[in-house]
Amino acid sequence: MNLIDKAIGANPWKIGNDLVPDAKMPLLMGIVNVTPDSFFDGGKHATPDAAFEHAVNLLEQGADILDIGGESSRPGSTPVSEQEELDRVCPVVEALAQLSSISSDIANPGHRHFYISVDTTKAKVAAEAMRLGAHIVNDISACTMDARMAGIIASTGASVVLNHMRGSFGNMQNDFTPYSDVVAEVSEELLAQAKKLEAAGVDPQKICIDPGIGFGKSVQDNLALMHSIEDFSAIGYPVLVGTSRKSYIGKISGLENSDRLIPTVTAGIIAALQGASCLRVHDIIEAKESILYLEALKSYGTV
Repeated sequence: MNLIDKAIGANPWKIGNDLVPDAKMPLLMGIVNVTPDSFFDGGKHATPDAAFEHAVNLLEQGADILDIGGESSRPGSTPVSEQEELDRVCPVVEALAQLSSISSDIANPGHRHFYISVDTTKAKVAAEAMRLGAHIVNDISACTMDARMAGIIASTGASVVLNHMRGSFGNMQNDFTPYSDVVAEVSEELLAQAKKLEAAGVDPQKICIDPGIGFGKSVQDNLALMHSIEDFSAIGYPVLVGTSRKSYIGKISGLENSDRLIPTVTAGIIAALQGASCLRVHDIIEAKESILYLEALKSYGTV
């Protein structure tokens, strides 16, 4: 038996009334940062118009989900006010929701369905985004920064990503307690938080967990988590992996001058083989092509 034969199927994730992915390959979540200080694009899409244009481009490239964020979580970033985040995120969510309800061969090739995610830790931002047509709340604090978040997710019927993080945006890379067993500890903390959301009335099928690559972890911690995505899949929830272009990649020997694209694509394939349900990436074309190739390998001899 070879590596492809050992590949794990992705756990289904309920988004709206859909159970996805409907194949054994992960969904692709395209990153849309409506911020002036994104670590990747440096504020290239900081206005709602520019962010919307970028989102449409990601759809054309094959994104299944668009993740709209109005507050940078890069190490050392400064929190923004609730109103500023609303002003950044809401126009983009509203425009994309309108796009998803119309047929446009230019803007939505093949009339392909897509989902809208809002990347926020603020309950009011999540509630407004859901009102405007979003489907997913991607909370990097696993709903711990705002006590109202679990209730909002339950009452709106949102799907949710629980991302593991210790510390805050500003200190998570410099002030965190070392792990004795990073895989076990992250698994336990995510499971505990998922159960809290279930107790608050959130549909278990709508909960997705994210081990939080790069969020308050050392290089070795991040590698251990990437090596153990299968363990997170075994918990029973769908798993999102977000390792795209992250700085820890450049701390690996020999990759100091890498643009981190090829390591990111490699990480995505490794995550897919271990049962990841969703990959959160900046580079949709490259991720899509690698997943299509992997899908062809998995179907070899059966078609």
